[in-house]
Amino acid sequence: MALDVAGFAVQASAAGGLISALKRWRNIVGEEFVRTDSATLDEYSRSTLPPKYRHRPAAVVLPDSREQVRRVVETAYDTGVGLHPISRGQNWGYGAAMPPRDGMVILDLRRMNRIVEVNAELGYAVVEPGVSQKQLADFLRENRLPYILDATGAGPEASLVGNVLQRGFGHTPYGNRILHVSGMEVVLRDGQVIHTGFGGLPNACAAYVFPYGVGPWLDGLFTQSDLGVVTRMAIWLYPRPAQITAFALKLDRPDRLYPTIDALRRLRMAGVVQSTVHVANDLRVISARRQYPWEWTGGKVPLPAEIRARLRREAGVGAWNLMGALYGSKAAVRAAAAEVRRAFAGLAHVHFFDDRKLRLGRAVIGALGRLGLFRGLAGTVESARSVYDLLCGIPSAEHLRGVYWRMRRPPRDLIADLGNAGGLWFSPVLPATGEYARLLLDTLEPIFDKHGFEPLITMTSVTERALVGVVSVFYDAESRAETDAAVACYEELSAAAIARGFWPYRSGVQKPIRSPIRLSISVDD
Repeated sequence: MALDVAGFAVQASAAGGLISALKRWRNIVGEEFVRTDSATLDEYSRSTLPPKYRHRPAAVVLPDSREQVRRVVETAYDTGVGLHPISRGQNWGYGAAMPPRDGMVILDLRRMNRIVEVNAELGYAVVEPGVSQKQLADFLRENRLPYILDATGAGPEASLVGNVLQRGFGHTPYGNRILHVSGMEVVLRDGQVIHTGFGGLPNACAAYVFPYGVGPWLDGLFTQSDLGVVTRMAIWLYPRPAQITAFALKLDRPDRLYPTIDALRRLRMAGVVQSTVHVANDLRVISARRQYPWEWTGGKVPLPAEIRARLRREAGVGAWNLMGALYGSKAAVRAAAAEVRRAFAGLAHVHFFDDRKLRLGRAVIGALGRLGLFRGLAGTVESARSVYDLLCGIPSAEHLRGVYWRMRRPPRDLIADLGNAGGLWFSPVLPATGEYARLLLDTLEPIFDKHGFEPLITMTSVTERALVGVVSVFYDAESRAETDAAVACYEELSAAAIARGFWPYRSGVQKPIRSPIRLSISVDD
């Protein structure tokens, strides 16, 4: 027997718990912040994922404080209702705001958007889950604080806390973000509240500057897990250096990629390059600037080799493209730049640029662009600018454009239309060697071609010894045939990569991967 609750069919045995929970939640957060109408549930079901992977919540609850979260979670525990916490619902490519299964209740923390504290002396910000990248970056700029935020390519409205809890990565020397946070405040499943590290000890003065405290280090337990809801954390800010100089390589020959990755690993392990470094193939860079050239191919897929080469020339990019940055005093950056040149000698010319050079490049292109000159250079400068902004802690939405690569019509609004686009991401981790990079690409690229898709791939040096891939399957969500093909491609790609030992660093609702470790813990407040 099924009972229709909030437009969603749930089993009668579970419906009683949901009805009871909804009543209690309305008393806790207010009537307007417990939503069960179809329009709201439709909105939280929007995603770039194919219909096969989509799930519909039974309700949405929006608390605005830790105490409200505590009481909402306690109610769910008492009534047996499943909660799916989200920070801002911007997890595109992995499921956005959707729950991992039908009938769960979304615990949306976006109203908890307070910047609780910014310590200008010690360089940290204490934030709630609803604080976006843009919000904190704007705060630092408006208050002229000498720090930069480690920004990701997830867009200005993405949550800082949510990305850290997925163990996401950014661009600066603090790019391995989970290693640069401390002092989590967590609501456990039964409503208990704990503080990690020194935060749970009386009069502790180092809770936001030293993550470990005394005893087991708990912070990692609350990343990619369902053990608790994080309602606050300190995020460390990177001191703005005297000089930020980006470096870029264009590899016109694909086989140059493998020795280049080996050279990059050596630079990272030696500490010469401290930022994360992104290595992107041509199509991943091009897709951030334009959509698939349907007008050139006559509707043919995948992209013919000669048109792919034409796109590279017009965009001014290589078959593979590498970009990172050097941070420090002018003398330190100058010395590091010399090391970088030596490391890549014989593989590719290294281009160095900063804000001044990019502004000059834009001015030259603007003056001569009317004559049809420097079209390739224009594309190079614009691509470099979007990445350079991220290297300087300025969030940008430009790198989300790739989701529209296979759509046959342009988006009306880059962010608002994301739920109508088609994109699946798989994120395999590999040792940072040319040999492993070759094995990964040899595994994946034939599968893309088999299913009629282009390989859009990045590999990022997140740690000194490992690369994190982001493998994108972009498809036209308005085409049923292409959507079905994207599902088949994605599932074969992920299965083939895992079979070779390339496990992803995170999973989405489309293909959840359960940890072999099972924990049952009880922690006193």
